[in-house]
Amino acid sequence: MLQKDCRTRYLDAMLDLIWSQWVTMGVSGNVPIARKWIIDPEALVILTCRIGRYDPRVFDAMLEWLGTHQRFLNVQRLKTLNSQKGLSGGNLLTAIANLLMKPSSRSKWSRVADRIQQDEVRQESLFYLKDGRPHPHPTQSDPAFEKAGFSRQKYYDRQAVTQFRADYSANLILKLRAVFGVNARCEIIAYLATHSQANPTETAAAVGYSQKAVHNVMNELFQSGTVTKRIKGRETLYSLREKDWLPLLSLKQPEVRWLDWKAVYSFMIAVWTILGDSKHQDENLILSELILLLTQKIPDLPGFLSEPLEAALRGPDQTRVSLPSVCSALEEFIHTLVE
Repeated sequence: MLQKDCRTRYLDAMLDLIWSQWVTMGVSGNVPIARKWIIDPEALVILTCRIGRYDPRVFDAMLEWLGTHQRFLNVQRLKTLNSQKGLSGGNLLTAIANLLMKPSSRSKWSRVADRIQQDEVRQESLFYLKDGRPHPHPTQSDPAFEKAGFSRQKYYDRQAVTQFRADYSANLILKLRAVFGVNARCEIIAYLATHSQANPTETAAAVGYSQKAVHNVMNELFQSGTVTKRIKGRETLYSLREKDWLPLLSLKQPEVRWLDWKAVYSFMIAVWTILGDSKHQDENLILSELILLLTQKIPDLPGFLSEPLEAALRGPDQTRVSLPSVCSALEEFIHTLVE
């Protein structure tokens, strides 16, 4: 029963986070908007492909948003993130590409849509109830998803998505894409806008592009005169000229923050893999696996996020750590992000 309660609470917390971010980007919904952290659209799509399967409304809200705003989505970056261990949305990206690939958007989605060979397709239910049981078989299956191996009721766009609010700090990447187009420059500028200085290596790891691509963009920005550069030992550090950028971005420095959502979502999915596995019935085994995961992953998380998790693991020895305390810490971890 402890495992079931923990699983339900953790799933609900993740869905609250997903809803908050999609509503911030223009999806219709009565939930608080995200205010603290810049949203990563591609990473959010992948997380929704994994966790949104337990809430058809938020999954279809994502599809509506993509249908309306796909010009602001970086499909190449989406493919790159989807190939990373721990973050993959699997073959669902192919289904989404099949759904969105119209004559006007064929070049954008065709390479994603062609990724699955037909002999690899095995039908499974797209949506699940929160207790893990699959949804009933649809009366009218959607061909785009069926082609990729997923069974679901035919999708219909409710046309309930509005233009994203460019004045929301969380939508900074979308705003930059509207200004500069969909390219690495947008994430790099967003990262520099939230850090006093940064080098190409750390920036590349944070934004999900190659170090060479990031170095080239940073150097071009320096040549524009809107970014400064200084050498510190073997390190080259870049900074935005605030007087040039902040008026354009309509941001005040304390209001905008960067978070490596790739790492955060990867951690969340790893926890869900343990809690959501129906084969896991032994609560001691679940607790042991969670403790091992937290011990390995906590160093990769920002300090303010890792504190409640570290507190759950504190004690004279780990045998005193309880499943309820770890579950509460994981729930608090996600609630910290819904701000």
